[in-house]
Amino acid sequence: MKEGKKIQNSWDNLLIGFLSVVIIYLLYTFSKAIWDNGILEQMDFTLFQAFVTMFMSILLEAFPFIMLGVVISSIIQIFVSEELIARIIPKNLVLGILLGVAAGFLFPVCDCSVIPVVRRLMKKGVPVYIAITFMLCAPIVNPVVLLATNYAFSNIMPEMLFLRTFLGIGIAIVIANLIDVMMENKKVLRPEIHDDDNHCSCSGCHRHETEKSKLSEMIRHAGQEFFDVGGYLIIGALLASISQVFLPREILMGIGQNEAISILVMMVFAYSISLCSTSDSFIAKTFVTQFTTGSIMGFLILGPMLDIKNTIVLFGNFKKEFVIKLIGLIFIITFLVVYTVDKFIGF
Repeated sequence: MKEGKKIQNSWDNLLIGFLSVVIIYLLYTFSKAIWDNGILEQMDFTLFQAFVTMFMSILLEAFPFIMLGVVISSIIQIFVSEELIARIIPKNLVLGILLGVAAGFLFPVCDCSVIPVVRRLMKKGVPVYIAITFMLCAPIVNPVVLLATNYAFSNIMPEMLFLRTFLGIGIAIVIANLIDVMMENKKVLRPEIHDDDNHCSCSGCHRHETEKSKLSEMIRHAGQEFFDVGGYLIIGALLASISQVFLPREILMGIGQNEAISILVMMVFAYSISLCSTSDSFIAKTFVTQFTTGSIMGFLILGPMLDIKNTIVLFGNFKKEFVIKLIGLIFIITFLVVYTVDKFIGF
């Protein structure tokens, strides 16, 4: 058996080596043909330069806020326990909702690492409407997110900070209360989940070992989260830059100026690229001249509440019925609110 594996490995190595040589030869032949025929000299690099400029400007603006956000999030993750949050949340409906919003401001965590925290809060008896309010508000009322949103839009659309914050809070409260009514007397948590193995869900998904100091845990958590969030930012910046530079303006304007379609497109875009809420403002502002205010709001409100990566985490922590209803409510309520504000109030 061992001899057979050695022979198989030898053949695999030979095949990889052969393919590598072929690829290198093809790349050499292709580049030589381009150089010999003077194709590079005939190419217009204006669009490429515009693409690079936009791409780099998004990254340079967003990275300081990402750094600040992951550090604060990591401090909260390591040094603040769910027991502390559970103790300070009252059972009174109005006070509980208000404190659920305030907890999102005081204990800022990213949109997917907040989900296991919310699960543990529910296991400790925190009502569903308070826990969901906290879960949906935390990535929006995060102080770093507020700072980033203000920085991105202060010169072009200063009202966006107000719209994102207060509409986001209102939508979160409505959704939390609706899901509480819809799931009344029903269990929402998946019983087979072991909380000790699900301590951190957004960046590296590691267990915090007791033998290591909390400071080293915080540094490791921050580093993993930075690279995870940074990867999504790069993807988002690439897509935004490509669409802005290479897509014909007529297509963008045709989509962006229809209130309903533009809102749906930007909400789906926010869900798909899974950006951290500390950096999504810098992607959203690149679409301001082509898309309606409502579509920009939809992008900035839905993205922190729901995206691909935290959908996976939701299904891992909660029952399927609960997650499907929650996802449906987030999409429907967000669309209805931003469409109404955009069409009938206007900014």
